[in-house]
Amino acid sequence: MKHLLISLLLTFNAIAYDAFIKPHELKNILKEQNLILLDISKRSAYEYSHVNGALHLDISIFIKDKQTRMADNFSKNVQKELTKLGINKNSKVVIYTRNQKQDSLNSTYLAFILIQHGFEDVTILDGGYMAWVFKYHDFISTKESKPSKDGTFEIKYNPSLLISNEHKTEKSQKLISFEHTDLFFDDFTLRSDSELRENLIEKFALNSEDEILISAETVFEASPTWYIFYKKFGFKNAKILQF
Repeated sequence: MKHLLISLLLTFNAIAYDAFIKPHELKNILKEQNLILLDISKRSAYEYSHVNGALHLDISIFIKDKQTRMADNFSKNVQKELTKLGINKNSKVVIYTRNQKQDSLNSTYLAFILIQHGFEDVTILDGGYMAWVFKYHDFISTKESKPSKDGTFEIKYNPSLLISNEHKTEKSQKLISFEHTDLFFDDFTLRSDSELRENLIEKFALNSEDEILISAETVFEASPTWYIFYKKFGFKNAKILQF
């Protein structure tokens, strides 16, 4: 019965949250008007080739520096960039990058930033750009794409998703940490639901109501685990513990 309930939970969340999208699924929606496809690779890689219609986004814009350490200032930057990207309330954002570990971390980090600022309809291309090229090498371009107009989405910052290391962990909170290889194969495709269920949920006897604190050396390193818990499996009380 326990395994049946977990399986039903995973099936529901795979439909409801759509955390990762397969290349054939992306191809099916490639021409939809509300699609915002973001290539967050290095500029040189984007200029060499990218998925048809993809916008280039410099991930460094979404990384806090000395001038944007305050949440208010950082959020103003996020609002500005989402507007420039043409993101609206009904937009569907798909993120992809090249197939290196830091690229993969950048994808889940950007997804975290978007969700932290109130935009939930975001998904990541499973396997990244190489998975796309392997199946659809005729659907790539060297021509830069630009948003047709400014977006109208208004951010709503959620401070509770990122917790300071000064936070005192409560007994009811569960502190966990995972390696990237626990979540993804070497080609950066997501591990199977059964593997993720065993590694992430059953191992710690978790349920979707639990308050989970994801621990890692950086927010980037923590973001894949957080994203899978929050977006794929619907653990809305999952948070990142920042050191």
